[in-house]
Amino acid sequence: METPVHKQLMKVYRLLEVKRVKESLDVLGDLVKETHNSDLIDGLYNLEMTYKSLLRYTVEGFSDPERQKVYNQLLVDIYSIADQIVDELRSKTGQGWLFDARRYLKSKSDEELTGIMDDYLKAADQYLVAYTVDSEIPLSYELEKSQDRLFEMIASLPGFAQSRQEQVREVFFGEDFFWPWQSVMVSALTLNLLTTFRRENLDLLFQLCEHPHKQVKLRAFTGLLFVLYEYDTRLSITPGMKEKISRLNELFSVETIQSILIQIIRTRETEKLTKKMHEEILPEVARIQPNLRRKLDLDNLLNDALSEDKNPDWEDVFSDSPELMNKLEELSHMQMEGADLFMSTFKMLKHFPFFNDLHHWFLPFFYPNPIVKDALRNETGPLNNEQMLQSMADSGVMCNSDKYSLVMSIPQMPGMQKEMMGKMFGSELEAMREVQQSDELVDPGKKELFISNQYIQDLYRFFKLHPQKASFDDPFSWEMAFHKKWFLPLLTPGENTSLKLGEYLFGKNYFREATGVYEQEAKKEMPERQILQKLAYCYQQNDDYEKALHYYQQADLYGDSQVWNLKKIALCYRYLKNPEKALEYYKAAEQLKPDDLHTQVSVGHCLLELKRFDEALQYYFKVEYLAPDNHKVWRPIAWCSLVEGKLDQALKYGEKPIEEDPTQHDFMNMGHIYWCRGDRKTALEWYLKSVKHQEWSLKDFVQAFVEDRHILMKHGVNPDDIPIMLDQLRYYLVN
Repeated sequence: METPVHKQLMKVYRLLEVKRVKESLDVLGDLVKETHNSDLIDGLYNLEMTYKSLLRYTVEGFSDPERQKVYNQLLVDIYSIADQIVDELRSKTGQGWLFDARRYLKSKSDEELTGIMDDYLKAADQYLVAYTVDSEIPLSYELEKSQDRLFEMIASLPGFAQSRQEQVREVFFGEDFFWPWQSVMVSALTLNLLTTFRRENLDLLFQLCEHPHKQVKLRAFTGLLFVLYEYDTRLSITPGMKEKISRLNELFSVETIQSILIQIIRTRETEKLTKKMHEEILPEVARIQPNLRRKLDLDNLLNDALSEDKNPDWEDVFSDSPELMNKLEELSHMQMEGADLFMSTFKMLKHFPFFNDLHHWFLPFFYPNPIVKDALRNETGPLNNEQMLQSMADSGVMCNSDKYSLVMSIPQMPGMQKEMMGKMFGSELEAMREVQQSDELVDPGKKELFISNQYIQDLYRFFKLHPQKASFDDPFSWEMAFHKKWFLPLLTPGENTSLKLGEYLFGKNYFREATGVYEQEAKKEMPERQILQKLAYCYQQNDDYEKALHYYQQADLYGDSQVWNLKKIALCYRYLKNPEKALEYYKAAEQLKPDDLHTQVSVGHCLLELKRFDEALQYYFKVEYLAPDNHKVWRPIAWCSLVEGKLDQALKYGEKPIEEDPTQHDFMNMGHIYWCRGDRKTALEWYLKSVKHQEWSLKDFVQAFVEDRHILMKHGVNPDDIPIMLDQLRYYLVN
């Protein structure tokens, strides 16, 4: 959450990152006065004195082999006191759930805070005893209340674990039955660390990455990646941190680590997908809906003769809208990759009382589930089916938060809708579950990726949709430039994970983000040609043609010239308004691949820009011969013919686009051709059509017309007649 105090903290972090320690101490000196806390004031003063002593010894030339270690520890201590100073100020003035909870808890005694943990553990034990007698017993009010209070404490209080190690251990590593609530408390710990750095809390999150239950373990690791990203600079100088991070690659496979990093980066796709759904898919579906209803016979869908087979007419439904079919296929492919397609659907279903308790946003969807059972207690239809609910719990398609949204919405559905949805949804879920189980047999790591992907989507919904989201710093608004982080190579030693992330970004057309990765690779002693080409392509897509040209030319030095690379160099020269050099490289590409259509067109364009119209014509005619279906080549043939005075040829090719999809320029060119042939009356008719084109105005027409006047004069048009023609055109427009 951006506040003046938080901005100052970020400023201190940035100063420490570039070792401008004195300036960071000056900023903290101003902030600490506002706390009126003598311990913090004295602590900052002592750190400054220590730093001054270190500077003096260094300047005076004292040799100390431990100096760097002392310097790094001093930086760590400054980071720590900066956290404490800002925590103190934010606790006083911070707004929203997080700081309200922190102020409330700070007003409690140590005994009362310990009692929050004790109350939860006692209520959990009592429920477990009752559950062994009756497995359908709902959660007790005491347990639900104590869960809420404990989540509040862990999420908001930086020192929640101090002198409570035994209770903390029991909360996070106790009875395996409570893994869903252990998972929830991992989220609370992650929220805590994303707000305030405490080494003891970070150590606990590292420990939870070794939790015996896979759900808890993966949530801890996923949250830890966000925390490592946030505090990367300080962690690089924190004693023992390198060893802790390196240990993670013993707990998680390289494939899992890389996949979770990509899942985090992929969240930037969510807003794009939501926009696509609302602006492209749903309006198109609404447009063809009556036709869809008729072709699918939806009114008779619930007849006894309903078949389990897919409707063979479904694909034909989209004959009216082939673009929609392509978009739906694209979405289906993205869903198979794990993209978040349901944000737009379920974001409106977070208003149920269930979501009033903040910890419910992070609760895994499991079965049997007392919360689900209670929500569906009055339901008797197919949506309260044990097999369907178990399939839903096992499915990796929807995130946990959306599954609860769906369950909470069932009691509000009309009866017929429940019946229809139950039959369709249940069979689809079971089918997806079978595919998923098959995938997991072939690749056991798939289960881990389903868990992490769902959890990332749960986090995304919380930070984007929760009414109190402003209380928290949103990690999904970060740059997510993992390749810049110190910790990344430690996670996957011997693996170029940075490059894999860059390749993912490149594949998704995030060229600005991919640039940073490829720049790192390009600085290596012998970068691969493909890396240089991809870096060049990124710059090209971001309209930086100078740098694109530089790297394409570097790539061209590696081995024999490639046609693709030569054409890219030429293209950059064209964008840089140097058609002469562009033509040189296109000609080189032509030597390697004489009949490449794109090259022929490009050579023609360069010759056109160089005003070598007769030569350009030769290339355009070759394009027409090689690709007779390419009607776009008619326009440059007509234009070059006009400029060269080949008026019959110009007329022949100028008429061709008119018969298909004429533009305002086609009409104007026809006017030019007829005037140069001496037919002013017909020329005026074509000029009128050009001016009246829906994409043009008289002003646009006159501007383009004036640019062409030298061609008209070259072929015999009297310059004195040009203003007369334009005035005649204006009179016709008035009438």
